[in-house]
Amino acid sequence: MSQRRGLIERISDWIADVFHLRDVPFMGVPDYMFSIEYWLGAIATSALIWQAITGLLLMLYYEPASAYQSTMYILGNIPFGKILLPSHLYGAYIMIFAVYIHGLYEFFRGNYKRPRGAQWVLGVLLFAITLGTAFLGYSLTGDVLSVDAVDVGKAVVSSIGLSGLIPVIFGAGGSAATYLRFLGWHIILAAAIILFFVLHFYLAEQNGFAPEPAEVGYKAPAVLQRNDPRIKPWWPRNFIFMTGIVFLTWGIILFVPSFLQLPGIVNATPVLFSPYPGPSPTSPQAAGFPAYPPWFFLFIYKMADMPFGLGTDIVMAVFIPLIILLLTPLIDRGDALHPLDRPWITALYLTGLAWVIELSLWGAIQPGVPVEPSWILITILPPPVIIFVGMYAAHLVWRRAKEAGALKLAPRVKGSGWPYKKAAEYFGYISGIFAVVLAALSFALNPATQAPYIGIAWGGALIDLSAALLSYFYVTYIE
Repeated sequence: MSQRRGLIERISDWIADVFHLRDVPFMGVPDYMFSIEYWLGAIATSALIWQAITGLLLMLYYEPASAYQSTMYILGNIPFGKILLPSHLYGAYIMIFAVYIHGLYEFFRGNYKRPRGAQWVLGVLLFAITLGTAFLGYSLTGDVLSVDAVDVGKAVVSSIGLSGLIPVIFGAGGSAATYLRFLGWHIILAAAIILFFVLHFYLAEQNGFAPEPAEVGYKAPAVLQRNDPRIKPWWPRNFIFMTGIVFLTWGIILFVPSFLQLPGIVNATPVLFSPYPGPSPTSPQAAGFPAYPPWFFLFIYKMADMPFGLGTDIVMAVFIPLIILLLTPLIDRGDALHPLDRPWITALYLTGLAWVIELSLWGAIQPGVPVEPSWILITILPPPVIIFVGMYAAHLVWRRAKEAGALKLAPRVKGSGWPYKKAAEYFGYISGIFAVVLAALSFALNPATQAPYIGIAWGGALIDLSAALLSYFYVTYIE
């Protein structure tokens, strides 16, 4: 073990000297922050890197003038095509899901308060641009769902009084012009994501990481001081942990859509999560194919089925929530960090979350079915009443308990690594061996006809490699 560590340390020192990594001004973190909830943004970033790489490769083969044909050509004729296109789709899924959870986690910790107001706003804009990029991306396949998305998009733009922008967004011509314009906007917005991410990351580094709210008495500003003795240097601790997160994210992105392509599984996979495009819009199957959007747009599509008119529906589903998200640092300017100390805005966010889940499930069950006014009373009105009343009651109980001294507001006790380090060390060895074996087996497979099996092997290898790295990290660096 000591010889292995010595070799790894010598390699680490050489890399650090060559690339001057000890001079990188990135902030390290205490041991307790090496936990998944602190690295949700890193998961989204890992998926973004995957999207950039696979997106550039897909551009080599995609033809806007024959969108559906070139999409199917990538899947059926390009070596590794059944890995490239489905993993690009699932990379978007993982990225959007991670951003959702990351945003909720940051809200409930109060990390939109000073000094992180601008950081929060940039994060909201990143989320909005990511959804816009995803809409354009899934519309590029040219299948029946893509055609439906274009039609819905045009109707939405017209309904909010911006019909003059239709030629700008959708192009002035037939489907070839639309897909060419969509490809251009997709690239532009992807570049905007990278720009906003750099600014967001810069502010995160300058503002410092937020400590446990209990460490600051649940009061803003919550800033982890750079001279905190618990903070260790960024290199190589943060780098190794981050590399493990990247490999884990990429492994999932590769493994899941590849597994869903296996015989007997692909036909049983719901349309919402299928790794393949839908049928051609000119095929007989198109008429009976459900007009599903991606799962993360289901609530918007269901909101468009409301009886208020499309323009009003979209304003309520998109613009009002976006404005609330952007203005949250101004709406709640107090210093309270605990969710029960800011009950009204917490109840507002919980209501929005409940509506998103409810409308998404509703949209999955009844896509495109108009909503009767009576159903609004039954489904839409109860959540805010229940949540606001419940949150206010919880706030009163919480406040009285604090006043009575019945609560001990102390930081959570974090574990100090794995309790059985020897077992963790062996687990790392085994995971590394499996990673090598799976990677080696993939070379015996045909990339044209057995690409899904290669994707499973590569995904499994990356997940095993991540396990080996994280095991090494916890054994070596966590006391």
